[in-house]
Amino acid sequence: MMNMLSYAKTWLTLGVVVVTTGLASAQYCTPVYTTGTADGDYINGVTVGAIANTGSGAAITGVGYSDYTALSSDLTVGSTYTMTLDNNPSWSQTYTAWIDYDQDEVFETTEVLGGVGLSAGASGTVTFTVPVGTPGGSTRMRVRCIYPSGLAIPQDPCLSATYGEAEDYTINIVGGAANDVGVIDITNPISAVDLGFENVTITIRNYGSEPASGFNVYFQVDGGLVTGATYGGTIDAYSTASYTFGDTWDFTADGCYDITAWTDYELDEIADNDDYTETVCNLGPITGTGAWYIYSNSTGGEPWFTTTNSTAMTTVFGAEGTGWNRAFFETLDPLSIFNSDNCFVFIDGSDAQANELETFLTANMSTIENWVSSGGKLLLNSAPNEGDGMSFGFGGTTLTYSYYTSNATAVDALHPIFNGPFTPAGTDYTGTSFGHAIVSGVDLSNVMVDLFNPSAVVLAEKTWGDGRVMFGGMTTNNFHSPLTNAANLRANIIAYMSCMEFVICLPPGGLYADGITTDDAVLHWDVVDGALNYNVILQNTATGLLKKKVFATNMAVIENKLSPLTNYAFRVKTGCGVDPDIVSMASEWYYFTTLGREGVNEAAVSLYPNPNNGTFTINVAGYEGNSFNLNVVSATGQIVYTKTVDVTGANYAEQIALDNIPAGMYQVNLSNAQYQINYAIVVTK
Repeated sequence: MMNMLSYAKTWLTLGVVVVTTGLASAQYCTPVYTTGTADGDYINGVTVGAIANTGSGAAITGVGYSDYTALSSDLTVGSTYTMTLDNNPSWSQTYTAWIDYDQDEVFETTEVLGGVGLSAGASGTVTFTVPVGTPGGSTRMRVRCIYPSGLAIPQDPCLSATYGEAEDYTINIVGGAANDVGVIDITNPISAVDLGFENVTITIRNYGSEPASGFNVYFQVDGGLVTGATYGGTIDAYSTASYTFGDTWDFTADGCYDITAWTDYELDEIADNDDYTETVCNLGPITGTGAWYIYSNSTGGEPWFTTTNSTAMTTVFGAEGTGWNRAFFETLDPLSIFNSDNCFVFIDGSDAQANELETFLTANMSTIENWVSSGGKLLLNSAPNEGDGMSFGFGGTTLTYSYYTSNATAVDALHPIFNGPFTPAGTDYTGTSFGHAIVSGVDLSNVMVDLFNPSAVVLAEKTWGDGRVMFGGMTTNNFHSPLTNAANLRANIIAYMSCMEFVICLPPGGLYADGITTDDAVLHWDVVDGALNYNVILQNTATGLLKKKVFATNMAVIENKLSPLTNYAFRVKTGCGVDPDIVSMASEWYYFTTLGREGVNEAAVSLYPNPNNGTFTINVAGYEGNSFNLNVVSATGQIVYTKTVDVTGANYAEQIALDNIPAGMYQVNLSNAQYQINYAIVVTK
């Protein structure tokens, strides 16, 4: 048997585009209303089975969509039900109701329960029977009204409208077949470049109300040899399981393959859902370097009505028309963009273009995924001001809206996007808001997160076949601060995802100092691949005086240049080109203190570790019997810690714990009637 739902998939081959069909799951659409319930056009009651949501009015004024999936009812296969619909008291409406019987997250015309036109304040009914053969388990029911009454029935469950409301509920299908299993997905292989001898992995669903075991599973490719096996486990009622066949299949020849998998269960009561067909292609590689920027033409401008995205494209690729091109969701030919001539595509569906993006992705996800598998680089971003989020595809990646990130930070400061080729970029940003949505999924590498909630991911990336995709919920960079850094960051993201070669300098790590005397020190850092030189910045932390010098190796010898008992800090930038402006971001500061002069009774004070997490040791040598007032002062001049230190020995040490203070630089001051000593510390969290 073939699947109940088919849709066009486009597969990229060696210079050839082949259109085939196959089944794919979706995410429930959310119908959009431009006015919604704001003028009183709403569903005032839905009653069916155990659901009695009467007198509900508009859940959220003006939105037009209400999620009542917390309300549920059992419906029995083969039984007939009457749904009562109560209309609002102000306006006439046309009603339609659906149940997603096959649980594929799409409301199809075969799943329409019925409809009715209702005048203001009126009630009406829809009578329906749950079809025999409906799989058991939980699914969704939708009721939708659109102004006015008298419209054609059924309406569309997803398309936008001006006035009205849609409400979703949960339905539990019971009393169906006791024994019913079928294949619902083929998860391996997936379309990719250079497929070989591959294992075939399928997903099996037990639609029945009884556990299923002892059945056979099969697959064949292009209608050829049948490969079979016995499923060795047990699948609980209404549950799924994965199965991988032990025998591989030869997919080495370029082109597309139709894989069909099915179950054979002696007790099976429903044959229509036993099989599943998937088309998998051995793809040709990306050979061109074309770059595209895609968004919606529905609003008359780029997302957020700002040109910062196109400015970033020009920064990276040069002039539009020669270095890059733009296209619109509504008018582009997908095959003219997602092909072997183009290597980078930036898709942004932010602000009032999110629903248009969701429609575009739903129609073209297979084409896009296969293009990335061939080696394409995709930047997929949406910071919505509409809708309820969407599927970003690529193995279950989801954009969740709304979540507003005001403070975004890098997960790894050494990631290339924070280090060039356009600098300064930096790792920390504020904005109102930096992001309107967050992303989640399987096998994502998080790149930027909410500073105060690291589980909220505003930018992530994933390898997919021979290509890579970055997923974002970011607003345009004109909303981000610092502005210069933000513009560079957006250009760096595009450069990182492009197929162009850029020089990106990374700052060195592993900083430390040794050979410290009263006026000498040797500074060290790790070697950076590709470095031509290193720019060292040395600072006297008390005076703020900076000295800069370029060194050819990863070591700087400082002789007769320092002052005794003085706190210093140094950091390093990597030089990556003959152009002196091609340098990395600066490394973190490293702090050290020089020694006191021999034979001179100076307050030999050391603080360690430095930097620290707020807890450090202060060591005072040479002032036995002295008493000091110790104050720790923030960069704004606020005293955050104070105590009296009585030096009771020739080499006195005491641990200081600064609890609940923010990260930053602080001055530690030791003073009495004769001495005033200041040292800097850095607190990290």
